[in-house]
Amino acid sequence: MIKESTRSGGLRRQGALALGILLAGGITGCHATGPDDRGQRLYANICQACHQRDGSGVSGMQPPLAGTPVPIGEKAVLLGWVMYGERPAALPRGVYRNAMPQFYFLKDEDLAAILTYVRSHFGNTASVVTADDVAQVRHRHPGT
Repeated sequence: MIKESTRSGGLRRQGALALGILLAGGITGCHATGPDDRGQRLYANICQACHQRDGSGVSGMQPPLAGTPVPIGEKAVLLGWVMYGERPAALPRGVYRNAMPQFYFLKDEDLAAILTYVRSHFGNTASVVTADDVAQVRHRHPGT
């Protein structure tokens, strides 16, 4: 089990975990042809192990992405969760045992592609996430 942490030492541990996930998933082999394909490939390499191919999550471990409030809600809240582990109010503590790895080190375009894919698949129909959306959240977290 990964202990949830909040600042610098914790960010480094979470970043190392997230980097391990990326390397294990073979992200360097991604050669997407379009924005949706890119988001799908990045999701498969980075997110699918925890959130499953269909976005259903794992009961008691990782939350579903299909039709739940966080992925389809406010973009800044979703980005804060994915990039920095800022737990959204809509995701109560104690329901899921695993912590969300922090992916603040990914490029703005990659985060935007992944989250746009999540917000437009699994039955979700939320708006796109842009690289500018990611940059705005990143700007509020200097030093990362």
